[in-house]
Amino acid sequence: MRRLPASLPRATDLTEFYANPLAFLAQARAALGDIFVLREGAPLFSRDPDCAGVIAVFGSANTEAVLTDTDTFGLPISAAEHLLLPKNLINLNRGLHSLRGQEHDEHQRLLVHVFNNRGVEVNERIRAGLEKFVRGWAYNDCFCLLEEMRRLALDVSGLLLFDRRYSESEGLAALAQKYFHMRRSVTSPFHLQNQTTRTELIALGGSLDQAMRKYVKWCRSEVRDPEGFLAEIGCLQVDGEYAFSEDEAVAHGNVTFMSTNEPIAAALTWTLIILSEIPELQRTLRDELERSQLLGDLISASSSLPLLNSVVNESLRLFTPNAIMSRITSRETALGRIPLPAQCELMLCPFVAHRDPKVFPQPTRFSPSRWQSTKASPFEYFPFGAGGHACIGRSLGIRIIKAAIAFLVRRYQFLLAFDQEIDWCIDIIFAPANDPIMTLQEPGTIHIRGGILRGPIAQLFQS
Repeated sequence: MRRLPASLPRATDLTEFYANPLAFLAQARAALGDIFVLREGAPLFSRDPDCAGVIAVFGSANTEAVLTDTDTFGLPISAAEHLLLPKNLINLNRGLHSLRGQEHDEHQRLLVHVFNNRGVEVNERIRAGLEKFVRGWAYNDCFCLLEEMRRLALDVSGLLLFDRRYSESEGLAALAQKYFHMRRSVTSPFHLQNQTTRTELIALGGSLDQAMRKYVKWCRSEVRDPEGFLAEIGCLQVDGEYAFSEDEAVAHGNVTFMSTNEPIAAALTWTLIILSEIPELQRTLRDELERSQLLGDLISASSSLPLLNSVVNESLRLFTPNAIMSRITSRETALGRIPLPAQCELMLCPFVAHRDPKVFPQPTRFSPSRWQSTKASPFEYFPFGAGGHACIGRSLGIRIIKAAIAFLVRRYQFLLAFDQEIDWCIDIIFAPANDPIMTLQEPGTIHIRGGILRGPIAQLFQS
């Protein structure tokens, strides 16, 4: 049996980890250092029955070593493979994260070309999606914030990813979102699986797979000038041949859709909760946006919106949607001077790393001004991952988040509708466990106080 190094300190009592993994990891790191054993002889997130154990990894040098060597430190077996789902459902999640070596590098190069290919057109589609989203909103409305941010992400991503000339584009986007949420529920290690939900997932995944393939075929037969990133992925050619097979186009399309939905919805939810708690910051941000008048082109306007940039950076630091990451050693290796066996699960935690007081003084304080001087490395601040498996849609995701915050804050004042106790959960994405109820007021409205934020979320940051 493969064993973890005896020289490494051991964390104890995993019951506390399951109760509050983020607090447990933060306390264990403070007590044990940057590398310590969490579990012997069994996995936590990887589901690998042959797992040698689980090691928590912190520190920028260790993080860089793990995230840059994607062959040695690979992703765990997918939940779809673990549950023995059909091949077409396994393929739906075979994006860049599932590739290795030259194949990964070539696909990454092609996808970067697609995502960096258009600028102003992307901004126009983001704005059109935001305009569509707010049509039903009115002052004094109350709504579930996370639910609405999911709708926003769907409206925006639908216009960004799918060709508007395709008559079934809205239905396809809604189907992809529904499948993501069911897959997350069925495959989560924190949820109990049963045959009924597995059967439902297979049926829904089969419908999505067929719909995505139908779309790829439509793009290749009907479209000369593709609109939307997924149409471009499906139609991209190299030396007169399609760059991606149908399987690959479907996989990259679905993974791209996922990356532009739930992480975006969670990031927007956290940012608006924070702004509702700091009304003076909300007003100052609105003033900056009103002065700039450059919302239509956030690429060129970025330097003119320093507060917006800092607010988004700070929100992603404190409430990164990607709170915990997992990797598996593909062979015997070493991390620094520490030998590691094959099939060892490594756990990285951006949530804790982003609260390192050596990098971020007063780490629990929400302080956008810190970004005027903070020089955190990509392995000290990595809300979208880093290294070889960094999110390929990072720049697009940040652009959507900034555009949405700018668009919404200029038009509305966000307040908690009443006093609320809000908890959090990690269900692939770090998000509120119970949906905050917000209310909309007209910008500039005075003498209106929102509800008080209480509970675990209120304890995670100081204004």
